[in-house]
Amino acid sequence: MSRHFDPPHAFVRLLGPICLFVVTVASGFAGDGTRVMRAVRTPIPPVLDGFLSDSVWSSAVPAGDFIQRDPVEGQPATEPTEIRVLYDNTALYFGCMFFDSEPGNIVALLTRRDNEVEADHGSIRIDSYHDHQTAYEFTFNAAGVKVDILQYDDANREDPSWDPVWDLQTQIQPNGWSAELRIPFSILRHKESSVQSGEGEWGINVIRHVSRKQEDSYWVFTPKKESGFVSRFGHLTGLRDVPSPRQLEMLPFVVGRQEIEPETGLQEGRNEFNVNAGLDLKYGLTSNFVLDATFNPDFGQVEADPAVLNLTTYETFYPEKRPFFIEGTQIIRFSTFGDAFGPGMFYSRRVGRAISSDEVSVPDNGRIVSVPQSVSILGAAKFSGKTSSGFSIGVMEAFTEEEVATVVDSSGNQNEQVLEPFAHYNVIRLRQDVLENSNIGLIMTSTSKTSRSPALTAGGDWNLRFGGNTYQVDGFLALSRTTNTLAERVNGSAGKVHFSKIAAEHWLWDFGLDFTSKGYNINDVGFFFRPNDYGGTGTLRYKEDSPSEVYRNYNASVFLHERENFDGRNLVREANSNIGFLFSNYWESELSAGVDVGEYDDRETRGNGDYLRPHPYAVTLSIETDGRKDIILSFDQIFGWDTLLKDRMATTIGVLVRPVTWMDWMLEAGYDRTRNLEAWVDNVPQPDATTASIFADRSTEEVDITLRGTVTFTRDLTLQLYAQMLLANGRYEDFRRLVGTSAFESYAYTGNPDFNDQFFNMNLVVRWEYLPGSTMFFVWSQARENSNGMVDATFSDNVETTFTVPAGNVVLLKVSYWLNL
Repeated sequence: MSRHFDPPHAFVRLLGPICLFVVTVASGFAGDGTRVMRAVRTPIPPVLDGFLSDSVWSSAVPAGDFIQRDPVEGQPATEPTEIRVLYDNTALYFGCMFFDSEPGNIVALLTRRDNEVEADHGSIRIDSYHDHQTAYEFTFNAAGVKVDILQYDDANREDPSWDPVWDLQTQIQPNGWSAELRIPFSILRHKESSVQSGEGEWGINVIRHVSRKQEDSYWVFTPKKESGFVSRFGHLTGLRDVPSPRQLEMLPFVVGRQEIEPETGLQEGRNEFNVNAGLDLKYGLTSNFVLDATFNPDFGQVEADPAVLNLTTYETFYPEKRPFFIEGTQIIRFSTFGDAFGPGMFYSRRVGRAISSDEVSVPDNGRIVSVPQSVSILGAAKFSGKTSSGFSIGVMEAFTEEEVATVVDSSGNQNEQVLEPFAHYNVIRLRQDVLENSNIGLIMTSTSKTSRSPALTAGGDWNLRFGGNTYQVDGFLALSRTTNTLAERVNGSAGKVHFSKIAAEHWLWDFGLDFTSKGYNINDVGFFFRPNDYGGTGTLRYKEDSPSEVYRNYNASVFLHERENFDGRNLVREANSNIGFLFSNYWESELSAGVDVGEYDDRETRGNGDYLRPHPYAVTLSIETDGRKDIILSFDQIFGWDTLLKDRMATTIGVLVRPVTWMDWMLEAGYDRTRNLEAWVDNVPQPDATTASIFADRSTEEVDITLRGTVTFTRDLTLQLYAQMLLANGRYEDFRRLVGTSAFESYAYTGNPDFNDQFFNMNLVVRWEYLPGSTMFFVWSQARENSNGMVDATFSDNVETTFTVPAGNVVLLKVSYWLNL
């Protein structure tokens, strides 16, 4: 059957009855909360000093009566809270009084902006669209540290990179702590009709966290057995005649950069200083549509990706860290497989990708004169917004420059190699809210590069909830048309349908079906791991949220996974079980075990046939101590083996230390050892015109040490340190040739695949927000890399080698100035 399965048509046939079932049984979920918080117009704005002493606050009626979600669900909060709201023509003002019977035990930690540390904090959530799905989060702790996040899909997903300009002051007082906030209307996208014609209303909720009690209390409370968050908000009323300013923000910046690259065996050294400038722009076309643009952007302040040892056939997925491509992606994002931030139809890391010297073809006895570190982005723009009828649109355009490497041959002749042609990326995303708290959408992408026909993709997705927000059906159907040359075009398709019960007191479940055809390829602007498979997954989960003397909560689950390719080969037959506890002392522990008795790996030979693989087993244990303490320990242990000789042991130990309230350090050390894993080595052409796949027993060792630190001098001046050292070596023994799919015969392999690699990466970033929205970054980055075949070298030898090889250094100063016009 699998040889004749037509993925798109079969999926459409399946989708028809699914949609009919959903529409038939779907019932509206009235997500609005019944609580009301009233905003009062003030002729004089309060002075933001954190004390709530201005007389204008007396005109606002306080909102209180918070309800616990933890530790005693449904009970009144143990400490009273009062929230007052004012507004004028430019902004909303919140006056928050968090009463506390033990003010001396309020936890006020000073840290960098957007760092959510364990401390007493408050959080205001505003649904200004009033669409019951999207909310702006303004979180602040007792030390006055800001966290701002854009939540969407009923807060199941969020964008932590959203970084607007708003004002906050806090004070610790004899009876608790207080906060005053000023939130400009210009940063809150909203429906003009909701605040300009008569009295409108928005959605709102407020959360308070008391650190020493681990108490979370909500103004609008949602029981743990039910789902939904934004859809349950209360109402913020009283807003009348609020103008809709056409906001224009400009952020010009200048960067001075000194780059020093050491000379290596294949590459000449480099010592260059350059000055660059660019511009970021944000223009509010209406109250709910915004244009973002960047010209000649620079992301030198962004933390480097961690070094990894990847010996698999799959590309490493790195999350996006560049602010322009993160902010506002809640509309453009189109997830396919994995979680909400994993692989999808749009993977922004393709735009301005990193370049490796391994991509350069070096002549015999030649050298690399110069190679760019990444593809330069000439400019990019995003247009996004949402109408009053719930229709969302997002459009992104980006242009990248042609990048070339210069090489020299043994005679001294130089030539240039094009590593990345001039390219244009285009993404169009549409989505419509339907039913209650549900949506359907479309996406179209194109990637055009010089000397190639455009690569095109298109897809539709759905996320439908029904049964009082208890059940969910989500999925997608996607098509791709890719080109390697002007003449070669390949079409493909993929899809998924997923059913789940998302709310219950104890039992939850989900199951899904998916496929990717042989020709499916979205990696010009998207990300996916592999084509040519279909299968299903299912999970059954039990959770207990009622605390006992031993635990606060626990959950247990069983996961099943079956997968085949369209050539009839079984690839995965997996079962996993998991149980996790949050104990009464706030220690956490998780234990999991899994087995995969799938038969074949159709990729391990790198395109030279199927391989009947052994069956792996694994057991994992994780423990973490109380997150409220100044010293937090974590421990992870993995034991793995298979039906041949493989033996794996991996241990990771972490410690987070807060020696003072304005400093924290996190050290994590991991050791991963695998012995005798049967693995592919090479494909060797044979005299009879065939190709032999060579395998061997591979034994590897990895030591990975990572240090992260934050020193907060003031709320606007911070120092961050990131450093990672990775040592990895591998030895191959007992070389043999694969015969058929499972038999082997001895083979005299003459190559030497053994390796011993050392990596060290370091970023030091000093960030100073010298004016609201205006920042200065001082960055020092260092990278060291070495590779040899000395697999018998000791740990101390490898550490010494790591710090004796020449280092590449980048020192930059970036200054930006925020203009609000």
